Amino acid sequence: MSTASVSKLLAKGSLEALSVLVTRPEYKQANLCHKLLELKAIPLQLPTIGIIPVTEGTVDFGRLKQTILDLDLFDIIICVSGNAARLAGELIDQYWPQLPIRLKWYAIGHSTANILSEYDIEARVASDANDSEALLSLLIAEQIDAKKVLIFKGRAGRTLLTEKLTLRGANVSEAVLYNRVIPVYTDHNIEKSLYNTGLSAILVTSGEALQNLTTIAQGSRQQFDLASLHATDLIVPSTRVAQIAAAQGYHQITVAAAADDESMLAALLSVKGLEADDEKT
Repeated sequence: MSTASVSKLLAKGSLEALSVLVTRPEYKQANLCHKLLELKAIPLQLPTIGIIPVTEGTVDFGRLKQTILDLDLFDIIICVSGNAARLAGELIDQYWPQLPIRLKWYAIGHSTANILSEYDIEARVASDANDSEALLSLLIAEQIDAKKVLIFKGRAGRTLLTEKLTLRGANVSEAVLYNRVIPVYTDHNIEKSLYNTGLSAILVTSGEALQNLTTIAQGSRQQFDLASLHATDLIVPSTRVAQIAAAQGYHQITVAAAADDESMLAALLSVKGLEADDEKT
């Protein structure tokens, strides 16, 4: 969303005084919260995923380092998230002064590809959607039989790519760059953030973030009733996440075009009867 579009919406009053829950990991919240403030909304920050990188001295670092050193043994590299792109880029910068030239890079989503570009890595992205399914369709169109594929990811993420590419004859390895954890909040913080703020909308960018939100929202003794959350406008990044939300009991679900900040905001604006100027035809 352009600065001009934000300014014009701001003149209309747009999202004034609406409380919007932002569930992105803490380090990824600043830009989205800033744009919400520009639109006069009240961003409520409640990260539902904590990211802990695999670093030197941790038990898994030796294996990860060796994988980075063996980068030139692979044909295809896939980054599944912005976290994976950032952490992989930092390690590759450290151990590879010059990238192996024959590698083919792929990324889930343009934001992930943009992060890789900061490390002079050009990655292909599926044009129709920003999820594993879309990237899988792009990869299957290539000749991947007997290719050596490396997937940069977090621990316990989705296994769809590994499973499907293996079935197609690829030799797939995974490199775990970070661990995901559910942040711990006091019951007071949960009640204040989710139930006592007149919440107007919830922005969730992955199925895991949504599932963690449900765990957090129940409280330490599962004492909180989720009915008010289920009735709140929920913005999700894909049909898959929408299906998870519906199964959990949400019934005001809107699917954004993608998980990036601009797409999530555009969906939120449409729900509230507004439209960014650069989204109009």
